Amino acid sequence: MAPDSWLDTAEKLSRMLSIAAIPVVIAIGGWLIQRQLQDQTIRRDYVQLALSILQNPDPSKVPPEIREWAVDLLNENSPTKLNAQAIQSLKSGAITLSGFSFVPSSALTPELQRTLETSLQNFKAYLVKLGFGVPPETISVKISPGTMIDDQGVALWEPTTHSILVARAFASDQVSVLRQFAHELLAPSGTPSWDYYAIESGLASYFPCSFTDHPMVGDKASDAGKAILPPQDLRKRRKFAEIQLSKWDSVQNDGSEVWGGALWQMRELLGPEQADRLIANTWQSFSSAKAANAYISFAKKLLANSQPIDGGRYTEQIRDIFKQRGLHL
Repeated sequence: MAPDSWLDTAEKLSRMLSIAAIPVVIAIGGWLIQRQLQDQTIRRDYVQLALSILQNPDPSKVPPEIREWAVDLLNENSPTKLNAQAIQSLKSGAITLSGFSFVPSSALTPELQRTLETSLQNFKAYLVKLGFGVPPETISVKISPGTMIDDQGVALWEPTTHSILVARAFASDQVSVLRQFAHELLAPSGTPSWDYYAIESGLASYFPCSFTDHPMVGDKASDAGKAILPPQDLRKRRKFAEIQLSKWDSVQNDGSEVWGGALWQMRELLGPEQADRLIANTWQSFSSAKAANAYISFAKKLLANSQPIDGGRYTEQIRDIFKQRGLHL
């Protein structure tokens, strides 16, 4: 073969091999990139899992070996390593991660932040003991100056950002703040009917009131705050018909006081511990999708779940609580 012809053949062969190699290089490169992204995603998910474990204050839900694994995983993936004392405290359960992040503002004083953080942490522990799942996301807490939050309300739970927003006028009212966190654990999925939301609003008031042993919502707000939203008293004997299901404000506010009041009346009958567990267990197993009439369905489920308590001695009295408020079962 002539030299020129051999060179031509070699050049053509080289081009063919180069062209053939391009998909292979692209495939290998794509696989490496995808593998790296998968590793990052898996690492992120594991770190999130570790954080959720270490935010859980209930030792009965998190065995010691799981806590140790979570601490080691978190420390391994942390750019700044934990010291030996911090590792030991986390592994022993002597301390838990807060799970709450406070947004700096002119309305948030150091003392108020300490008070709210302690209150929220203890309330979270209380809800965990009642069987509610602790959200893995860190909850953001923002206190806004004044009496309203951009004309949206005095206190809000923002589900898309996992944020508690409270106007300064209501930040000193422990129940008003805890009520917003309760929504994270109680709020139904999907788009249930507004009668379902009225019950949820009552629960969101009941559990903070039971936790603090204080049947009032908003009574510790400032005078300016009370002028905008008068305090609610769960000891009132209001009727279910007072909740206007066509108006969202009534669903939230009247639902809070009427349903919260009915549940508080059950607490007076059963005692805090038995009432809290009965109400929590009933809500956790209550499905909005199966409830044609949420009021009747939830009340009947409470009655059924009350039967095992002391041989059903309280069931008829609970039925009377609902009857007195206009709900015949």
